[in-house]
Amino acid sequence: MKNPVQAFFACLADGDAEGALAQVHEQAVFEAQGPERVPIYGVFEGHTGVRRFLATLGELFDTEALDIHQWAEAGDTVFAHGRMQHQVRRTDRTFACEWALVCRLANGRIISYKMFEDTAALVAAYTD
Repeated sequence: MKNPVQAFFACLADGDAEGALAQVHEQAVFEAQGPERVPIYGVFEGHTGVRRFLATLGELFDTEALDIHQWAEAGDTVFAHGRMQHQVRRTDRTFACEWALVCRLANGRIISYKMFEDTAALVAAYTD
């Protein structure tokens, strides 16, 4: 059986945003740290915030690759590591990097989602 983070990504890969959202706790906090000038960086709270997070991803990028190389679970925490590549719509530049994700679970759903990526590479690809 997939953990809720794996199910979340599988739903996104299938274009099923509602299925992905079903894996997210109502009080979830999604965080991607980086400069405010890139709209994907910030804190997104609850289902409303996660919907905004997912919509912002769709507005900013055409995803060319999202590879998950490794999963690990420890208690209520799920770790993932991989590589991604996006075409930034605003500049038509490529943003590619390795990433790491740390999620905490509550009642079988994602309550905390923290993405770590090469913020400098995204800023360079996003900025005119």
